[in-house]
Amino acid sequence: TDQLGQTYPGARMDDIDLDALERLVGEDAAVSARTLRELEQELRDTGMLQRASDGQLRLTPRAMRQLGRALLRDIATRQSGRTGRRETRNAGAAGDRTGSTREWAFGDTEPWDIPRTVSNAVLRTVLDGGDVSAGVRLDTRDVEVVETEQRTQAAVALLVDTSFSMALDGRWVPMKRTALALHHLISTRFRGDNLQLIAFARHAEVIDIEQLTAKDSVWDKGTNLQHALLLAQRHFRRNPTAQPVLLIVTDGEPTAYLRPDGHAHFAYPPDARTVAATVRELDTVQRLGAQTTFFRLGEDPGLARFIDALARRAGGQVVAPELDDLGRAVVDSYLGSRDTGRGSPEDFGDMLNGRSWWW
Repeated sequence: TDQLGQTYPGARMDDIDLDALERLVGEDAAVSARTLRELEQELRDTGMLQRASDGQLRLTPRAMRQLGRALLRDIATRQSGRTGRRETRNAGAAGDRTGSTREWAFGDTEPWDIPRTVSNAVLRTVLDGGDVSAGVRLDTRDVEVVETEQRTQAAVALLVDTSFSMALDGRWVPMKRTALALHHLISTRFRGDNLQLIAFARHAEVIDIEQLTAKDSVWDKGTNLQHALLLAQRHFRRNPTAQPVLLIVTDGEPTAYLRPDGHAHFAYPPDARTVAATVRELDTVQRLGAQTTFFRLGEDPGLARFIDALARRAGGQVVAPELDDLGRAVVDSYLGSRDTGRGSPEDFGDMLNGRSWWW
């Protein structure tokens, strides 16, 4: 049992006695274990897995980046329609250069890319049979401008339900995939934004992406959204100049809240004290100006009514995605939450697939 569970420090797939396993549970089990052993060794050899101080295998930073990139590409393929603009692209001294250029269009005020413009003029002259030794005349067709972007900063709090029902109903892995995709998006493309991940069950905790991806489901009764909202408020107050963005992924009504003594009060069905404590912290988040989106998982009518009421109170919105679309829905909401309303929307799929500098 210890060999199969790999729960003791330093455990490796090599420790499993494949012959004994085959005698006990059959040839198919031995073949599966051998395949897992080879897969583990391959991942270790390529630097995707490493042994942590507690003896457990963990994904390396390189593996996290590659997995996050793959998840974002998967989201891009699912993208249908166009999302709100996440950033403004305006000329001026405040604009940051993206490293890209584009053809000039009437009304553009971005600075010219002189080397590219002159190079275009030379090439056009040669192709038209002209003599560049006599000089080159610029044409509007030759002009390329430097792309700049002016971004607004956001303080993003992603609250993810880690109560046991999430694992029981098959929502554990999609939740992790969503958090990893959003983390990769912000850390690689919107580095001025500040993302905080908050996991909540009977209690809430600030958790980094490595801890969340390695987190196992445990039998923990309670959904303490109130405590998670308290932590989100702290994050927003620590970033007073940033636009607060609150994203909540949950599959259950709040059934716990944090008492003044630091202990959690649990009651199911939710009692009036839990509801009142949760609503009170949601009101505080609203006063801080947070743009709030609830991602409701599951079809429970009671949950739907409760989440709808919370969203109306917070001036936010509710999204009820299929599990396979949870990541797309959260990324969509994040990209749209900071829309300044200038210019036309930008398609996220084009952004991911059409620009090499994204990565």
